Amino acid sequence: MKTSFLIVFVCISSVIYSQNGFEAWDKNYTYKSVEKIIQAEIDYAKEVEKDKTEGHYYVAISKFRFIAEFTGNERPINKEVLNSMKRVFKVKMGSAQVLNGLVSKEFEFNIGNSKIWMPIQNQLIDDFKNEMSKGKKALIYALFTNEHPFKGGIINAFLISEFTTQWE
Repeated sequence: MKTSFLIVFVCISSVIYSQNGFEAWDKNYTYKSVEKIIQAEIDYAKEVEKDKTEGHYYVAISKFRFIAEFTGNERPINKEVLNSMKRVFKVKMGSAQVLNGLVSKEFEFNIGNSKIWMPIQNQLIDDFKNEMSKGKKALIYALFTNEHPFKGGIINAFLISEFTTQWE
């Protein structure tokens, strides 16, 4: 009796969780072209900067998922990017403390014709290094932060919150 119950439980569980295990992530992270996200921010920054009568400051935070190809390169996180993310968190969430100790490295990806460095949560680094290699593609779930400083320009960051190499 216990064996048949266990078999039924395993069968039901496998049907419930059979897709890719990322359904909740998919609901919360919009699938979008990184190139289109960046271009939209560039276009917005140009439009805002046309008005020279006053300084403009804008921040945004969103969740996206997209396919990216790993270049094999890694480095310590760019301090300007980390500080920008902290300012965005402070403005949008009231505190940037969640970033303390959360991120220390970034990895480089090919997306379309662009190479983009993306910070990654520390807890994912070992799994990322074990699963990824140069030229391999992954579905990236990223928290996008955007800062349009008073001095002009934009700082975009795609903080990797999760990834999978098996999305199809």
